[in-house]
Amino acid sequence: MLSGRARRMSRLESLAIAFPAIAFFLVFGGFLLALTPPYAALDEPYHWQRVLQIAEGDLLAETLGPNSWGGPIDRAGYLHMLHYIELIQKHAPVDAAQARALSDHLASLPPERQVVPFPSTASYAPLAYLPQAAFVAVARAARLAPLDQMHAGRLGNLVVYGAMIAAILRALPGGRMAFLALALSPVALQNAGTLSADPLNLTLPALLLALIWRYRDRGTPLGRGEMAGLVALSTALGLLKLTIAPFAGIVLCLPGAVLGGTRSRIAFGSLCLAVAVGIAVLWNAAYPFLPGLYWGTGADPAAQAARLRAAPLEAVHVFAVTTRDWALMWWRDGYGRYGGHPAPWSGYASDHWILAALWVLPALALCDGARRRDPVVAAGFLLAAPAYILLVMAAFWIGFTPVGAASVLGIQGRYFLPAQVLVVLALAAASGPWNPAGIRRGLRLGLFAAAMALNGAVLVDVLTAWVALWVPAG
Repeated sequence: MLSGRARRMSRLESLAIAFPAIAFFLVFGGFLLALTPPYAALDEPYHWQRVLQIAEGDLLAETLGPNSWGGPIDRAGYLHMLHYIELIQKHAPVDAAQARALSDHLASLPPERQVVPFPSTASYAPLAYLPQAAFVAVARAARLAPLDQMHAGRLGNLVVYGAMIAAILRALPGGRMAFLALALSPVALQNAGTLSADPLNLTLPALLLALIWRYRDRGTPLGRGEMAGLVALSTALGLLKLTIAPFAGIVLCLPGAVLGGTRSRIAFGSLCLAVAVGIAVLWNAAYPFLPGLYWGTGADPAAQAARLRAAPLEAVHVFAVTTRDWALMWWRDGYGRYGGHPAPWSGYASDHWILAALWVLPALALCDGARRRDPVVAAGFLLAAPAYILLVMAAFWIGFTPVGAASVLGIQGRYFLPAQVLVVLALAAASGPWNPAGIRRGLRLGLFAAAMALNGAVLVDVLTAWVALWVPAG
C-alpha cells in the first residue's frame, strides 16, 4: 500500500503530466486539423472514399471486378477529392479561397451517386472507419459542403483517438508516460487528425495489452463482464488489419489464478485468439485484396508463398537484409514523416529530433515501471514485437514484393507503431519499482518532458511545411 505522502506525490505527478499532455493534444491536434491540406495524408484519398461509403450506410463494399471493390458514393465528395489529386500530381499549392469556392459549388449540385473502385480501403471491415464515418454522417445530415464533411471526419478520428488514449492510460498499471509520449508522437498524432484507419489499428490492440497487464497486476479473478470484454475486444481485433488479429494471443499471458486454473487460462486465451484470427481470415477470404496486383508491382503471391515453403532460409536472409538496410529509415518514416504524396505534399522533419527520440522513448520506458516488476509481461510483449514485425514483413513479401526481389518492398514506418507500443510497455514492465523512488520520479519527468519537446519540435516542422503549402495558386 502507498503511504499518504506517496499518494500525494503520485497525484501531483499525474496532474503535472495530464494538463500539459491535454494541452499538447488539443493545440497540435487543432493545428493539424486546420492546416493539413485536404487529402494530404498517407492514402487519405482512398480512406475518404471508404469513409464516405460507410457514412452513407453502406458497410459492405460491392464487388466491381477481379481484385476490385467499391460502390456508389456521393459524387460531389468524390469530385472534391479528385480536385486535390490533381493538385498533388501537379505539385501545386492550395488556394484557400479556391478550396472554399469549389466545395460550396459542389454542395449546390443536385445529389448524385457515382460508382467508383477503391479496393485498397473498400476491402477492409468498417470498424476502423466508424469514428470518421459517424462525424461525416452528421455533417452530411447538416447539409455541410464536402470540405466541411472531410474536416468532420478528421475531427471524429481525433476525438475517438483521444478517448482511446484516456482509456488505455486508465487501464495501464505502469508505462503510462512512455505510452502517452508514443501515442502523441508526430506520425501517430498526425494520423489521428486525418481520415486514416491507423488510429484504431493502434489503440485497440494497445487497450488489450493494457488490460492484460492490469489484470495480472491486480491478481484477482476476472468477472464475467471482464471476460466478455476481452472476447469482444478480440472480436474487434479480427475486424482490423489482418496483421492485428494475432495480438489477441496476448490473453494467454493471463495467469491461471485469475481464470480458474491453468486449463481455463489456456482455453480462454485460445478462444480469444481463435475468435480474432477466425474473423480476420473469414473477412479476408470474402475480400481477398492483393495489393501487389492492384499497384502493379509484379507480385505473385502464390509463387512467393511456394518459394517460402521451398526455401525458408532464403526468406530469412531477405528479411534480415531488409531489416539491416531499412530499420533506421523505418524509425525515421514512422516518427518524422508528414504527408503521403510527392513533394511538397510530403517530407521529413529534422533528423536531429527524429534520432534523439529513438533514445529518449526507451529510456523513458525504463523509468516508468509499475509498483512491481512483471517478467511475464516484459518477456511476452518483448517477444511479440519482433514476431509482429516479421508478420508485417511476410505479408508484404507475399502480397506486394515481386518474386526474386532482394528485399521486402512497400513497408512504411507507421506500420510498426504497434510494435513500438509492445517494446515500451515491455521495458516498463521489466523495470519495476526503483529505490529510492525519488530518483526514478525525477528521471521519468525529465525524460517525459524531453520526449514531448521532441514530439513538439517535429510537429512544428510539419506545420511549418503545411503552412508553406497554403499559398495562392497564382
